[in-house]
Amino acid sequence: MKHLLVFLIVYGQCTIIFARENKLNIWNNLDPNHKHTTLFVHCKSGSIDKGPQYVPYGKLYQFPIKETWLRNTLFWCTFRHGPNYKFEQKFDVYKSRSQRVPQGSIYEWIVKEDGIYFRINSAPIHKVHNWKLTGA
Repeated sequence: MKHLLVFLIVYGQCTIIFARENKLNIWNNLDPNHKHTTLFVHCKSGSIDKGPQYVPYGKLYQFPIKETWLRNTLFWCTFRHGPNYKFEQKFDVYKSRSQRVPQGSIYEWIVKEDGIYFRINSAPIHKVHNWKLTGA
């Protein structure tokens, strides 16, 4: 019984260590006809702070997400755009427990003038969030 427990612990650790990473893609697809097309993004987890990023129109901000052995990884981001970055949205962009998605998946957030859209892998995109005025 003791050997079985050790085996299960080691096996569980190995499946996480050798599992493929998920990718988080954030696309700036704001309207290029507007004056303020740079997207501000700041993503964090409980132990990782990706720091503020300024993503130009048409560009991608991407980073890998390694799953914890407890499968409780959570990342949240703040998005801002517009004059003085007055339009904002903050939300969870990756929750491992709430999604039953295979490792090696791509979590794609597409930022547009009318809101923020999402898809996993090659699924159709769907609108998830509207913009809020900062301080509102």
